[in-house]
Amino acid sequence: MQIQNEPCINTLSPKPGIVIWYSRIPDIMDVILRKATYHNFRPMVNEIFQNTDFIQPVLSETEIQTVNGFKALKKQIEWICGRYLIKLMMARFFLKDAPLNQITLSYLGEGAPFVSCLPRISISLSHSHDYTAAACGLDTSLPIGLDLEKIAPMPDPYFLKTAFTQNELLILEKNALSVFKHWTIKEAYLKYIKKGFNESLHKVEVIHDEIFHHNIKAQVDVFSHTLSSGYILSLVSGRSVCPGSNT
Repeated sequence: MQIQNEPCINTLSPKPGIVIWYSRIPDIMDVILRKATYHNFRPMVNEIFQNTDFIQPVLSETEIQTVNGFKALKKQIEWICGRYLIKLMMARFFLKDAPLNQITLSYLGEGAPFVSCLPRISISLSHSHDYTAAACGLDTSLPIGLDLEKIAPMPDPYFLKTAFTQNELLILEKNALSVFKHWTIKEAYLKYIKKGFNESLHKVEVIHDEIFHHNIKAQVDVFSHTLSSGYILSLVSGRSVCPGSNT
């Protein structure tokens, strides 16, 4: 489903209290940037951005300085588009049309992002090739982690052994869709625990869509969705605890 008045943004609701938005990066650039020369942004060196480059104010002065510190335009565009999505999401659900350049993100010690003025709201960002995605938990009791990947050709054996444990390889279907689904679930979980790649990939196992961390089953929900454009995204979220429940 597309967001009303935002034709470039699509939305998913994997379960109550969680929303995912995703979009093509070129479509976002058409909405927020005045110049139309960024579409072939991958091989280009970095650009020096100014507030006047944006159709509407999106980044704070500090964020402009940050994005101008990146050495490649690819990194700059991905960073800008991911933040646009999450800022727009915050303005829609929590900050009620606050100016986007006044909504800023901060980071925990191991790199997990949070909205500076809404630290209890769980957010997650991801991008791959021409797409970017953002998710937030509308309920502060639901931590989340999101990962998005383009479904590429089947990875080589070295990648498989690096990314997955022997237990995972025994049950993993040897096709690209299965491998990338498995990978996005694992990476989403690493974001869910706010560790990213600071945690060993072999300490987390995804077995039949259930996650085991240090051999202990994680009490989480897993959601995966394949986009018609050849991408897959996965979200890992905490489980709501009902009053009086012992689980």
